[in-house]
Amino acid sequence: MAEKLVSLSPDQHAAVQALSDAATAHDAVAPLNESARFALRGLGTHVVDHWLATDGETLVGYGQVDPGDASAQLVVHPDHRRRGHGRRLADAMRASGTVATWWAFGNLPGAQGLAGALGLSVVRGLNFMTLGPDVVAPAARPLPDGLVLDHFRPGDLDEFVRVNAAAFAHHPEQGAMTAADFRARMDEDWYRDDDLLIARDASTGGIAGYHWTKLTSPQTDSAAGAGEFVGEVYVLGVSPAHAGHGVGSALLAAGILHMRARGASTIELYVEADNDHALALYRRAGFEVASADVAYGSATTAQPS
Repeated sequence: MAEKLVSLSPDQHAAVQALSDAATAHDAVAPLNESARFALRGLGTHVVDHWLATDGETLVGYGQVDPGDASAQLVVHPDHRRRGHGRRLADAMRASGTVATWWAFGNLPGAQGLAGALGLSVVRGLNFMTLGPDVVAPAARPLPDGLVLDHFRPGDLDEFVRVNAAAFAHHPEQGAMTAADFRARMDEDWYRDDDLLIARDASTGGIAGYHWTKLTSPQTDSAAGAGEFVGEVYVLGVSPAHAGHGVGSALLAAGILHMRARGASTIELYVEADNDHALALYRRAGFEVASADVAYGSATTAQPS
């Protein structure tokens, strides 16, 4: 049985989280992206539809639909796969008329099979890129005249939201983020103002661009006895008024050096597979594509520019 809900009870939330954790452990890839995980926790401003698939009293599958961009994410518990639960859940979600695209993180064989059964094809790609510990970090690059490197300050939030919206005006997720969405992320344990680098106008204090770096998962290196972090180019954005002048490449280099200085051996990022400009920027810095997530849709589903 598949049931649509606008909110989850604490018990339902715990069951979905346990299902997601089991799938992550089994597949070595998380079935829900960060936005979906925040929505599952009720953080930020995203209002989503939750879909629960049950077999008797057992939760066997979970789906989430974001009406904002008509995207869906779906996961079936590893112990209950290949029994038709995913297809029945997907059919119920599709029958609601609210889904245009379906995310497949890691594009695993099960997701490929379900997409084929639903008559869907890949309409969007998201590359996962890594900068390994053996890759030399790019040299520091100067910002254009009139800009200085700083970090986020509490009074920057409203302008930060505006610059982000302008920089990602054509991006269906990032460009729609609100102050509440950013505050939710800034409340996470990993967040520090010093890790959100700002290219600031030296005279006005305005934001020309930013590189939000993220450091998580400290690991103990038993040989060296030192803490180690995984770094992420969480978001790199440049105001359209300052685009094309080297702000992005200077911020990228500054962020990589910042993360390496804090102990990040490996640095990761996600980038749209068709964003040739960004891909070239990251490849010049030494990043390589490690894997890809895809979104499936019908042949008429438009891919974001």
